[in-house]
Amino acid sequence: MDKVKQNSAKALLKSLEVSRDGCIYVVRDLVRWSFYVVQGKIVYAAHSLDSFERIERHLRALSREVPTLNDRVRSQLRLMFDDPSPDKAKYKVTSEMLCVEYLAILWLVNENHLPKQMAGKLIARIIQEVIEAFLCLPDGDFNGIHYEHFLQETYCSLPVDRILGVVTQRLEAWYKLGPLITSPYQCPYLVSQRSAEKVMSTEAVQKLSKILRGFNFCQLSALLAKDSLAIARQVSPLIANGSILLRDALPPFDNLPRTYLAPTEELLAKRSEAFCNESAELDEDDTIISQAFANNSSKVWKIVCIDDSESMLSIISSYLGDEDFQVTLIQNSMKALMKINSIKPDLILLDIGMPNVDGYQICTLIRKSSALKDIPIVMVTGNKGLIDRARARLVGATDYLTKPFIQADLLKMTMRHLM
Repeated sequence: MDKVKQNSAKALLKSLEVSRDGCIYVVRDLVRWSFYVVQGKIVYAAHSLDSFERIERHLRALSREVPTLNDRVRSQLRLMFDDPSPDKAKYKVTSEMLCVEYLAILWLVNENHLPKQMAGKLIARIIQEVIEAFLCLPDGDFNGIHYEHFLQETYCSLPVDRILGVVTQRLEAWYKLGPLITSPYQCPYLVSQRSAEKVMSTEAVQKLSKILRGFNFCQLSALLAKDSLAIARQVSPLIANGSILLRDALPPFDNLPRTYLAPTEELLAKRSEAFCNESAELDEDDTIISQAFANNSSKVWKIVCIDDSESMLSIISSYLGDEDFQVTLIQNSMKALMKINSIKPDLILLDIGMPNVDGYQICTLIRKSSALKDIPIVMVTGNKGLIDRARARLVGATDYLTKPFIQADLLKMTMRHLM
């Protein structure tokens, strides 16, 4: 184990060019940053804040090009690798030598769900996002620790200078959006349709209001198949005129550094020196948002929520709203299957712990029905144990949502399986 000391994020990344093969990781403000290097090039990068959310977003975006990355495969991947009990996880990683997301990518390739070339594209996008956030860290002590990484196979190899050139230009563009926008993990909400209609058509504004429901710019990027920076650029006028309210990044992403800080002469001098023009020009399509939302489906999704708790059903209903979701609440588990047969919903939220007929039994019955067997089923429970999660997978659950949850958690779940 060796130590690598630098006084800035950029200097540490530059030092990777002469580093021996391995994993160099840095801990700053309780966030662990990991950079995997082979022959002086970056082959993977990650940080410790909800890393599976990151890979899942990029897989969703890539599924438009790779049909085998469908919802069922992504759900299987999540149940296998994104375990809330890492000490008991089947795919356990005991150190920083190999992160579990990389094991998930290896599994996708080995199971022929993801071609090697597309795996390289996926990893390049993840590296870019991680390094964008890393370069926003203020100068200080960057004490990197070197480990052997034991990567089984690599699909992407990026020269440090090249990725720094691309990322620093993107950061310059993000910085110019401040102080209105300070992070790609902020969440825009439409609060004034009247003001927005001065800039966009009424139809586009209505569709815009349906999707700006707690998703951050990175999540919107996956939903709309548009770059997060391009989306932020196009909504910035709506933020400026008060049409859109921008909320701070939700946990855990509020622990990531911001792309914009109140400028000082010293900061401006460093920015001027650091940002270069080595990469291609960024997309300047002024109509990107209008087109993206105009093309977004206006379907009203049918969601069935089964829970014996009236208060929990009320919470779910209020979180989902009623504009683009048709929500059916079922409190009596004995009558659930009959109602599901008549509604044929697009998604089922199913509580596990119910009297008479529990969630496991209902899930089993649904999976035995030829008409209902393909409906995504999300098991909702207060239990976080490995046994509950494994049993949910055995009876055919698509996903797992742990109580208590916030609106953003529920909306993220709908994004996974509906939008």
